[in-house]
Amino acid sequence: MHLGQVVGWAALALTGGAALRRGGSPERQGALLIGAAWILTPLVELRESWFQPQLGILAVDMATLLGLSILAIRYDRYWPICAAAFQAIAVLTHLAFLINPNALYRAYLFGNFSIGFLLLGAILGGVIMEGGAPPLRRPSAWGRSSSSRSWL
Repeated sequence: MHLGQVVGWAALALTGGAALRRGGSPERQGALLIGAAWILTPLVELRESWFQPQLGILAVDMATLLGLSILAIRYDRYWPICAAAFQAIAVLTHLAFLINPNALYRAYLFGNFSIGFLLLGAILGGVIMEGGAPPLRRPSAWGRSSSSRSWL
C-alpha cells in the first residue's frame, strides 16, 4: 500500500467516523454509500493496465451517482448536490475516456483518484454545516388541496 492509499483510507475513516458520530441520517447514509464504493472500487479495478477502460469502476461510479442523486432529491441538504456533481464528473471522465483513451489518460487517472476526496469533503462539510438540522424536505405545495394554494 502506497502513501496515497494510506491517506485515502485514513480520510475515509475520519470522515465516516465524523458522519456516524455527528452527522444526521443523510450524512450517515452518504458516508456508508461512499465507503461501500471506496471498498468496491479496488475489487473491480482492472490492474493489468490503466490504458484500458475501467468498466467495473464505471459501474460502481454510476451506482454511486444514482445513490447520491437520490440523497439530493430526498433530503433538504446542499452537500448531496455537490457530491452528486463531483460524482457526475467522475462518470463523465469514464465516458470521455471511452471516446478517446490516448488523449485523456492523465485526466482519467487523476479523475478516478481525486474525486473520492471531493466526495469526502462534501460529506464532511455536510456534517459541519448541517449535521443537526432536520433531514427531510418540507411537504411541497403540490401535495396540498387546490383550496389551500396561495397564488400571491
